[in-house]
Amino acid sequence: MNGDRHSRYFHQTMKARKTRGRIFKSKDASGVWLEDATRIQQLFIHDFTSCFKSSHTTETRIDIDLPTVVSEEDNFLLLQPVQDQEIKDAIFQMDKFKTPGPDGFGAAFF
Repeated sequence: MNGDRHSRYFHQTMKARKTRGRIFKSKDASGVWLEDATRIQQLFIHDFTSCFKSSHTTETRIDIDLPTVVSEEDNFLLLQPVQDQEIKDAIFQMDKFKTPGPDGFGAAFF
């Protein structure tokens, strides 16, 4: 097949693909064409961040009386550093042949 042996065709194809995905110039908000790669990059970053900025500068505060669910004592215990024994207990309670997350490693691995 073409491209399996680092042929000239393969390298030309890769070079063409690399230049096809590149932006050589872009027009800014005032209508000026930018050709410098750094300025084009800054333009894209500015446009992207401005799309997701809020135009409101005032802070909205909502006063709602929520019921206390966690007691002061429970809150204190939750803020303590995790102990090694707690980690060990959690690992040993897991089914060792089920995968707990996207890494694919079961508890038997740990």
